[in-house]
Amino acid sequence: MSSIGVMRMNNSRTKNTLLIMATSGIRQILTIVLSFVSRTMFIYFLGAEYLGLNGLFSNILSLLSLSEFGIGIAIEFYLYKPLVQQDFKRIKTLINFCKTCYRMVSLVILVVGVCLIPILPNIVNLEQELPVNLYLIYILYLLNTASTYLLFAYKQTLFSANQEQYKIEKINIFFTLIGCLVDIFVLIIFKNYILYLIFKIVVNIVKNLCISLKADKEYPYLRDKGYDKIKKSEFKSFWKDISSVFIFKVGSQLMEATDSIVISTIMGTVIVGYYSNYYLIFSQVLLIYILIVRSFTAGIGNIIVKEKLSHQYEIYKEIEFLTYSINVVFSVLLIQLTNSFIFCWIGKENPQYILSQWIVFVLGINFYLGCSTLTVNIFRETSGKFEIGRNLQLIAGISNIFLSIILGKMYGLIGIFLSTVIVKAFISVGPFVVNIVRTIFNIEGKEVLLSYVKKFAVFILIVGLSWSVNYNFHMRTWIFLILESVMTVIISIAILFIIYNKLPESKNIKKRICAKLKILNK
Repeated sequence: MSSIGVMRMNNSRTKNTLLIMATSGIRQILTIVLSFVSRTMFIYFLGAEYLGLNGLFSNILSLLSLSEFGIGIAIEFYLYKPLVQQDFKRIKTLINFCKTCYRMVSLVILVVGVCLIPILPNIVNLEQELPVNLYLIYILYLLNTASTYLLFAYKQTLFSANQEQYKIEKINIFFTLIGCLVDIFVLIIFKNYILYLIFKIVVNIVKNLCISLKADKEYPYLRDKGYDKIKKSEFKSFWKDISSVFIFKVGSQLMEATDSIVISTIMGTVIVGYYSNYYLIFSQVLLIYILIVRSFTAGIGNIIVKEKLSHQYEIYKEIEFLTYSINVVFSVLLIQLTNSFIFCWIGKENPQYILSQWIVFVLGINFYLGCSTLTVNIFRETSGKFEIGRNLQLIAGISNIFLSIILGKMYGLIGIFLSTVIVKAFISVGPFVVNIVRTIFNIEGKEVLLSYVKKFAVFILIVGLSWSVNYNFHMRTWIFLILESVMTVIISIAILFIIYNKLPESKNIKKRICAKLKILNK
């Protein structure tokens, strides 16, 4: 391939990455703002009991969906090559296979979800009964989750694999706004939880329909009837990869999506409501982080297909350092600001909504550990090495459930969250990172693990310095919250710069940024 061709290909990857980051970032910022507006209305009109129920059922259904069983991730990997070769018949074959798999997922979610109905009274733990039908609420949540996979969601896989998610972000942004406005309207006018859920289902279905129409317009060959069926030999390969991703996702969900269930069972569903506000904050920031990192996913897929192993490792180190820096800033901000935000938002009038700072600290470490493996996991997925880490992740997930129950009964809420940190640190994260880097790049595991431990120590150092400087600004007013935010960012970036300024990856990133700025100035 000519140098001009390589340059154009790299520019296209960079352009698509920037477009994805910009459009997804706008959508996520809007989602965060509107989520808190909607949540404020929810708390005001329905209260902590409904908030707890909302958080509990959301966790149960996210556990059921298991992140669509990993089908989308596996299919994306197989789409990279035909997309590069513009093999439309092969693309249609894979997309139709994805559609079949998603509809099976929807059926599984419905069947398993219905089977859980008899045990709901054992999970929901309210001090006073609510004037609503518990089973009807759960069924509405179930239908909303199942409809996502039943109706057109499979077409989004093509946008993602082709690094063109930005083409559907206008639709996501529009329906984010509409969904929030509908939520607020229903809460203010009707103050009815059932109607609130019904309208959520309607908005979700219409959004998926619009994305489907957009996919048909962008990829008109999808409407052609001619495509091949998956061969038996191919199906075995697909099934092997999908089952590996599925097992990995099961373990991940058992670590992340079971806390609310354990909290509700041991401590009460209202406590889930208090925690759900923290979960909302951390999950929205996590989505921003994922959007930033996932923007590189399709680009990495192209790199793995076309570039040499040594070049792949160089790119990995640069991306990993960049995402580590973002992870540190986000994690420190969450630890430092979450309680200040909750206090200014709803905590002045309702102090019961504020959890202890030690709980926030544990949640922040959990956030950091989870984000620290995302980049290396993308290389695992895009290289097709789905089997790496799956068994350890499942062991970690199962261990987390038992440890959460034990520590939850001993130490309460902080014990439940601490169990996830312990499991991630000693079972999941370390071995996972080492195995992937060793398998994909043939790099010594000890070197990688030592680097990981040093980076974690730097993170803890920044947390301590930030807390010391900002202690007198904490949990006071909105003005002090802004000051606290600015100081936290400055401290985080300054320490990262001082420690890592001479690192080769850091120098390469600065060179890339300077080169892009020169191009923009011309």
